[in-house]
Amino acid sequence: MSEPSDNVSRYGRLVELLPVFAALVVHAVAHGRWLLCAPVMVGLVWAGVSGVRVSYSPARLLIAGAVGVAAGAGMLWVSEPPTAPFPPNIFGPLCGALVGLSVLCALGRNRYFAWTYACLLVALSMRVREMQAVGWVLGGLVLSVLLVAFLEGGLGRTGPRAAVGFGVFVVLVLGLSLGLTRTIWASEGVLMDAVYRMTSGTNAGAGSEFQSQVDLRSLERKPRGSERPLLVLSGAAPARLRTRVFDVFDGSRWTTSKELAEQRLELPSAGAEKERTLALTVLSPLGAWLPAPAGTRAVEGVRPEVRGGWVLKAEELEGTTLALRTGEQEHLLPEEAPGDGLTALPEELREELRPLAEELTRKASTPREKARALEAYFHDHFEYSLYVDLRGEGSPLAVMVREKRAAYCTYFASAMAALLRTVDVPARVVGGFAPEDNNPLTGATLVRERDAHAWVEVFLADEGRFVAFDPTPWRSRDDALGLTQEKKGFFGNMVGAVGTFLREVGAGLRYQPLAQAKALVGSPVFGVLAAGVLLWRLRVGKKGERKKEQREAMGTRDVRLAAVYARYLKTLKKRAGLVPKPSETDDELLSRLRAAKGDEVAEVAAEFLAHYREARYRGVPTGAERETVLVEQLDAKLRAIPSPSGRGAG
Repeated sequence: MSEPSDNVSRYGRLVELLPVFAALVVHAVAHGRWLLCAPVMVGLVWAGVSGVRVSYSPARLLIAGAVGVAAGAGMLWVSEPPTAPFPPNIFGPLCGALVGLSVLCALGRNRYFAWTYACLLVALSMRVREMQAVGWVLGGLVLSVLLVAFLEGGLGRTGPRAAVGFGVFVVLVLGLSLGLTRTIWASEGVLMDAVYRMTSGTNAGAGSEFQSQVDLRSLERKPRGSERPLLVLSGAAPARLRTRVFDVFDGSRWTTSKELAEQRLELPSAGAEKERTLALTVLSPLGAWLPAPAGTRAVEGVRPEVRGGWVLKAEELEGTTLALRTGEQEHLLPEEAPGDGLTALPEELREELRPLAEELTRKASTPREKARALEAYFHDHFEYSLYVDLRGEGSPLAVMVREKRAAYCTYFASAMAALLRTVDVPARVVGGFAPEDNNPLTGATLVRERDAHAWVEVFLADEGRFVAFDPTPWRSRDDALGLTQEKKGFFGNMVGAVGTFLREVGAGLRYQPLAQAKALVGSPVFGVLAAGVLLWRLRVGKKGERKKEQREAMGTRDVRLAAVYARYLKTLKKRAGLVPKPSETDDELLSRLRAAKGDEVAEVAAEFLAHYREARYRGVPTGAERETVLVEQLDAKLRAIPSPSGRGAG
């Protein structure tokens, strides 16, 4: 399809600009970037009404992109950073560039380039909290494209072929845009997290390994956890997998004490409590720490080093499958009461938090009741958010608790642990994972980077051990992380099961190729596949032998000539009901055709046989084109002969 001519009404120009206008609305609604998009939309309306056109050139395209980058970067200084799959200082300028490119192409009447840039802008703007509103605007984008096509594109006058071609264009552009959306968010953990770290100079905090310390800031935007799979759990998945324990807090940073880091423990070989086995396959590098549920009693497949806090250290486990024997209940093993270190806080912070802690726990008398009271307080009065703004009077944690500011798991766990310490309840922060992606068909659970989580462990003297409490408000966490999805259904779970299996095999082949190859060769699946391949090869071989015998029987090695002769015989069988007898010659079959269908049909068949014999017996080079045409003519004439019931044959 060619670009439109200049002879277009002002109304038509406005209609042409609709797709770009709709893409700008999508971006503005999704990220609250009205300050960038609103002036551009006003300018587009003015340009459409005034008939403004900008001459398109590669140099001007580069200038438009540069201006868009500058505008997108400038918006970061005057508006709230957008929610994005990668850092705002990359996302903002990129979207600004797409705005500039789409607007220039729209004003230059390069409508298909403009629509492509607009769809890319839509792809980057999706998967946010306001998706319902974005969905309506996205529907408007599709309708606007179709409106342009039928009102100004003249599809109604150019015929069905042009309409089909334009439909294919629309489907491809929109389909690629949606596919790009899924790809961007799926690759966030691999590519975007690396970009975030390079550009921000900080640890994203949501990777496969918890950092050696947890920092709290007054203002922070945490990147959304990625979809990158880390582990596969086979069996009853635990509520949490523990990775690191932090027991020292200086008011803004949690670290692991030297005493806890140097402590060495031994897992019990057996216990009075019933045990269960959990198979754990490592898909991606996990660093030095092995995620394991509380109450792990033994690990088969590796001998981990047990550190203080009952965390397990084991490296280079990628591609391996381990068996963890755990208690039926996720209970840590009993240990001695901790010292004063787990109630220590900077004095200034303690004085600031104590009134809040006493107010929130005034009806509680035991450490357990105090912990439950604070846990319920965070559940009932707070919202989960990846954007944290704790600026105000006092420490960030005091501002958060006092003003019920939104935050994410690290802040909730830190606040609860600090509040407990002010009322002399020993508490510490634990980092790990909270698995959620369970497949009911296989019973397997896929642990992703997005499942990284932090919670609190409180020492209860009546039990003689640490007990987990989780203050994070889960009702809003899933919304913030984009996890509120409908049930996958049977087909979705089946696809997920196949994907998980392929991930396990792929991880094994990548990290443990010899062990994985040995396991595959010895598995029943390999035997079934090998038998299937062998049977297929035998069948293909026999089929090839039959074709070779047929060609030899026809007296020619010319594959195309043999194929057109086979088509000739098939036409006689299908249209005339004639099948050659075992000892019947071509001329005898031709005589039967003449008697059944008449001389006109027989003459076409005779001409075909003449060309066929010349190519076959005299070795005349042929591409079988003439023979093919004659077979088609024969088929047409046989179709045209009325059947005994008065209808055409075939």
